[in-house]
Amino acid sequence: MFEYTITTHQLNLSNYFNTLSKDRLKLHNEINKLHQKGWGYTKIHTHLIKNGFMIGKSRTTVDSIIKKIKKREEFLNQPIIDGLRDFRVEWLKE
Repeated sequence: MFEYTITTHQLNLSNYFNTLSKDRLKLHNEINKLHQKGWGYTKIHTHLIKNGFMIGKSRTTVDSIIKKIKKREEFLNQPIIDGLRDFRVEWLKE
């Protein structure tokens, strides 16, 4: 007799599992690339506007997107914990 337990985020319904559109994915990749270079969100916003990306007028939209990207990555990269517990072997004699 044994007990198998699993702890996972994959059984939870979440918007993080929805795929992003091509435009949104391109925007996120550009923002992430520039953020990794150490650019601030104001400078990133100016760059995106100059290069024709569809983004809100406020520079803080970039900051919000960066936070959402990090939260999405954190959610999707959670470890799955599983294993056996209370494993017992019983021998029965006839």
